[in-house]
This record gives sequence, structure tokens and C-alpha cells, in this order.
Amino acid sequence: MKSVGLRLTPDEDHIHPMHEFVVEHEGFERTKLHHWNPTMGETNTIVFEIVGSDIDAYQAALEATPTVLSSEVAQMPGDSFFIVVKERLDAAGARQTTAFTQDGLVVVPPVVFEGDGTISVTIVGTDAALQSAVDQTPGDIDIEVRKVREYTGPGDFTPASLSPRQREAVEAAVACGYYHESRDGSVADVATQLDCSTGTAAEHLRKAEMKVMSAVVETQ
Repeated sequence: MKSVGLRLTPDEDHIHPMHEFVVEHEGFERTKLHHWNPTMGETNTIVFEIVGSDIDAYQAALEATPTVLSSEVAQMPGDSFFIVVKERLDAAGARQTTAFTQDGLVVVPPVVFEGDGTISVTIVGTDAALQSAVDQTPGDIDIEVRKVREYTGPGDFTPASLSPRQREAVEAAVACGYYHESRDGSVADVATQLDCSTGTAAEHLRKAEMKVMSAVVETQ
């Protein structure tokens, strides 16, 4: 089994309207497709994370998109929110979905719709199925193979990747403003919350950051 990282670039006539909206709207960076119904047919129910804060503008764009049948928005802390969308697949979407959901393949979430119009996706499967997915990708979508490796397990970072103490340190750092752009908090503030020395708090944060950054590099 192999894991293949792909970058897809649909042409301007075939980019999804909501992806095009994110590309053109400066208030958004990207969207991440986290979950979808595995029994996809003419319609699909999907969960997206939207990196941006202008919920009203995004909802208006959803309502103006003919293929979107229904949606529900959930605000999250920070500049992001989640939506659950029920959508009707158009012909291009159905062809691409068929190519990536054939027997012998698994799509590894998230699928990332970038602000530059590209789509980053990782698929895992047999050599034959992976090649078939590439071959069946519609011609109006440019496809770039970015990474091929033997599949050794999920590379995406999850909270469970951190030790309990590392997670406590990160939570304390977020709460005190250590990761804010203006860096309102300090390692000393984290140490106070954890009731440990500044050096120990710094070590917990360093190890947690190493795990997160290593996961980011691994998935590129």
C-alpha cells in the first residue's frame, strides 16, 4: 500500500463556486473537508472547516450556490467555523468523486481547498487503484503528484499525539495569550498555570511544537 499526496488545480470553468468564493474573498484563507458520507450518490453530506471569520458573507455565498441544498453553521473559537452541507454533485464533481472513491482506495482527510485555487488531497491504496485514480481525474483538472511513500500509518497530527502534560502546557499557553500575534502571555505564565518551573514549561511546549511541526512537514 502506498500513500500519494496530490495537488489538483481545476480550470476556471470547473472550480467549485464555494472554492472560487474563498479564492476571491480576502477574508478567507482555505477550507478543509474533514468528513463526508461514504455512501455518496447524487447528493452528499459533508463537514467543512472554514478558515476565516466572515460567516455572514460565507452563508450568503452558500445560499446563492445552486448545488447547495441545505447547510448549518457552527462558530468555533478563533478565526474559523464549521459547516455541515448537503450538496447535489454536478457532473464534474461526480466524475472526480468516482475516481477517488473506487475500490482499493481511501481518501485521507482533510482535503484542503487552498486560497490559491488548488486542492491538496492524500489517497492511500494499491498501485493499480492509485494509478487508476490519476488516470480517471477529469482533463479539466490539472493533477500534480507531490509525494509518494509507503503507507506506514496516519501522518496527520491529532491531540492524542501529545502527552497529557504537553496538552496541558499548550492549553495554558493558548489561554494566557502566548500564541496570540501580540504574544500577550509568556512561558512564565504557562509555568504558573502548570505549577512548574519556567524551564519545564518551556520543554513541554517545545516538545509539543516539535510534534505539531513535524506532522505539518510530513503532510506537505
